Amino acid sequence: MPVDRSLIGKKTNVHVVDVEKGHIRRFAEAVGDPSPLYVDEAFAESTPFRGLIAPPTFATTLARVIPGPLADVPGFDLHRVLHGEQEYVFHRPMRPGDRYWVQQEVIDVYDRAGRSGRMTFIVIETRAKDINDLPVVTGRETIIYRQD
Repeated sequence: MPVDRSLIGKKTNVHVVDVEKGHIRRFAEAVGDPSPLYVDEAFAESTPFRGLIAPPTFATTLARVIPGPLADVPGFDLHRVLHGEQEYVFHRPMRPGDRYWVQQEVIDVYDRAGRSGRMTFIVIETRAKDINDLPVVTGRETIIYRQD
């Protein structure tokens, strides 16, 4: 797949994602985060959060339940993809019982030479908004596509 800047602006459809208490619990267990903010309702109620919240990296799961913007790109081979970078901007905590409208968009594509050959960097932004169209979390992921 050659560098194709025409991918910039390519968006997924908007998908509805429900945040579930059990999903948050399983995620916290899987990443080894023992914070009672994610699993102990009585404790979480006594904090400034006033209830259970999701761990920050739980935001990654929002993008994994929808087909990404590169899913239908001809010749795109997932075996050539490396994860380069991930960052989040939280507008408010993610909570069980919330429903989000999630959409991804390719916001940049650029080419670089590496020791093993040419690489394409693809930056994908994931936006989650609540039912009032207010932002909850914005994630930005850079993937590296090895050319050779």
